[in-house]
Amino acid sequence: MTMTTSQETMTEAARRGQEAITSALQIWTDSVQQFVPVSDTKLRGAVEAVDNMFDFAEQMLVTQREFTKSLLAATTSAATRAATATQDAAREVKDAAKDVQEGANGRPMTRRSGTVADADVTSKK
Repeated sequence: MTMTTSQETMTEAARRGQEAITSALQIWTDSVQQFVPVSDTKLRGAVEAVDNMFDFAEQMLVTQREFTKSLLAATTSAATRAATATQDAAREVKDAAKDVQEGANGRPMTRRSGTVADADVTSKK
């Protein structure tokens, strides 16, 4: 016996609810038809309208899915670049702090290109 997911449970509940409503509506329609005749032309127009609405909704969902995927791809790319830049900056700050600490302890500071140590050396000249 396999357990169903909550999505499957909700889908099944929706399907059963739709079946119950359809059955009740069919019984009601059969009863009403005895008193008021309905033309097939009006029914076909209603069915066509429903089909058109669902086709439109389907196209909108496809378009929204494509847009969301492209937005996610662009956002992910930007986030990756930002994370890399942040890691690089953190590494530079760590190296600069290490240089400052070494200088404070009387050890010669390591020269790194573009670090605070370079700025200190060039500002003292």
